[in-house]
Amino acid sequence: MNQNLMYFPCLAMMILTVIVMMRMFVMRVLAVKNKDINITYFKTYNTGDAPRLMLQADRHFVNLFEAPVLFYMVCAFSVITFHVDSKMLWAAWIYVFFRCIHAFIHVTSNKITPRMLAYVGSWIALLYMGLSLGYKLLQAAVS
Repeated sequence: MNQNLMYFPCLAMMILTVIVMMRMFVMRVLAVKNKDINITYFKTYNTGDAPRLMLQADRHFVNLFEAPVLFYMVCAFSVITFHVDSKMLWAAWIYVFFRCIHAFIHVTSNKITPRMLAYVGSWIALLYMGLSLGYKLLQAAVS
């Protein structure tokens, strides 16, 4: 299988991160423009009550630098070690799918149960990827 195909789920995650960043920026600008917060709020992020949608976008942007870092690591290791196969690639796309659903829910309605299910779905895909890669690397080390 072409190892370079693993780049595209990573690119999709990067695009998702940029979209959430843009949403965060728009929500911040609107909050200041609508006088929901004072621009000085952004000096320390602890003065006054910020609007819910702005906080959700802020929190999700930070979230995209937590678990997804492990996703990028597993993708990179699978490419470097030539262990990208169709199952690994599908799992990567499933991870991206669930992260997109999670992001949409988190920055809009923020309904806890569907958000949690999307988050768990992404972790199942990521765990599959990590364990599968670990098994392949262990097999290669033993043979």
